[in-house]
Amino acid sequence: MDFQAALNFLLSGNELVLTTHVNADGDGLGALLGLSHWLQDQKHRIVVADEIPDRKYRFLPGYDRIESVYNSGLATPVPRLVVVDTTTSEKRIGDVARLIGPATKTLVIDHHVDADEESDVRVIDTDASSASELIYSLINWYGSNSGFTPEIATCLYAGIVFDTKLFKHSHPERALRAAAELVGHGADPQQIAENMFSHQTYQTVKTLGFALSNLMLHENGQISTLYVDHKTHAMNGDLDGVVDHAMSIDGVEVALFFKEQEPGQQRVSLRSRGKVDVNRIARQFDGGGHIRASGCEIKGSVGQVQARLLSLVREQL
Repeated sequence: MDFQAALNFLLSGNELVLTTHVNADGDGLGALLGLSHWLQDQKHRIVVADEIPDRKYRFLPGYDRIESVYNSGLATPVPRLVVVDTTTSEKRIGDVARLIGPATKTLVIDHHVDADEESDVRVIDTDASSASELIYSLINWYGSNSGFTPEIATCLYAGIVFDTKLFKHSHPERALRAAAELVGHGADPQQIAENMFSHQTYQTVKTLGFALSNLMLHENGQISTLYVDHKTHAMNGDLDGVVDHAMSIDGVEVALFFKEQEPGQQRVSLRSRGKVDVNRIARQFDGGGHIRASGCEIKGSVGQVQARLLSLVREQL
């Protein structure tokens, strides 16, 4: 982990473009915006592959500065690209990958075990709770007078609580220490939790109802599965927390949530209590994440994909 090389990359040279993975989530957006506020004196733009980032994150300071790559006017390779919370692969950053040319320099800041090995500069820490925690550590490492503002603190705290699900997962002991300092810099825990977890759209609740109606248990209750079909997926409900309902059942070791993004194309969320390494499974399908929480995309019907994954989970159980 080379903070000095990352700082040299960030604080010198041509204009930066900042991005994160497709389907940008609370951690990716929190890390992007927190870094952007800190880089206020540096020329930079925030670009994502999503047409519009999920509106539930509009409470984050600077949300309105995020651009879709399709409307950004950036049609040629850029000099320098910063990727947070993912790798530089096209599968992970979507059409933002078109901005990478032979002369493009890249910086990756990530906490996943399948982190990018091809970037020019890497800040990788798989023991970090989130990309937002890594941005906090980078700024903190810069010096005690690094300039944490309430805006930076709000974005980074939000990213940390999103990826740890309010300090339940992903190295919560480290996350809590970072979060406590961010509160001291102006983050409001109650308001952020309210905005992040306590507001749902009608479409989200309807989608959850459909998913739960398809909940099933396998292997004497050790595996739970649920799914939404393409029609339900197209309602654009927030699917982030659905798999947690399947994971909360007593006795369940692994939960699998299948989302039919397109007919015959499944996006799968995998969760584990630790007995099964779901990241190892997801990586077999060019996905990734953590030992206890990962994701991947697989072609096939829900039944076909479910059968394949159940077989792999059974092997580890």
